[in-house]
Amino acid sequence: MSKHLRTLRKLAAAAIAVLIMLGLFACSGSYRILSEKQTESMAARNAYDSEQQRTVVEAALSLVGRVSYFWGGKYYSVGECPDWGTPREVTSPGHSTSGTVIPFGLDCSGFVTWCFCQTGAGKESVLETVGDGTWNQWFNSEPIEKSEARLGDVAFSKEYPGSKSNHVGIVVGFIDGEPVIAHCTPSENTVVVSTCGDTFVYFRSFSLFPTD
Repeated sequence: MSKHLRTLRKLAAAAIAVLIMLGLFACSGSYRILSEKQTESMAARNAYDSEQQRTVVEAALSLVGRVSYFWGGKYYSVGECPDWGTPREVTSPGHSTSGTVIPFGLDCSGFVTWCFCQTGAGKESVLETVGDGTWNQWFNSEPIEKSEARLGDVAFSKEYPGSKSNHVGIVVGFIDGEPVIAHCTPSENTVVVSTCGDTFVYFRSFSLFPTD
């Protein structure tokens, strides 16, 4: 390799590092996090089949960057929780934050449940049709192909049975035909909108929205 080529590669690597530090090249794992401008542009192209579907997607987008990730965090009422952001002990076991005091928010499945609660269906109805926790949300939904995904469908990183943990998000739009996912992730400690990458592999539907 020539000295000139090595120098160019070093400069490129340094440039990428600067962009990451500035937050201009935001990515986590295999997916790419959309900027606010990109998210707004994507959402403006959404065509909804029902007001219920619109409500779920717009609820998901409303929390981007505004709610902290909180292991075991749930909220089942219409509207935002007045305790979000308030220091609270993580009482659910099995997470690196268990037993610590951090700002209250939602975990990934709690985020999905809250979004569906915004339709006004009520806690019991949402828990019966959508479920609480990734396990219940998986088994309350039906498998679909990625190419069949619609607004308001859900995407998982792993499948059940066979996994001890999982991550779930909501399809909130499309870019070049590819689903874009809103999810509350511990890696960013908030709700983000991202591409699927190789994180969101399994697509499922709660069959709550009209198909015609």
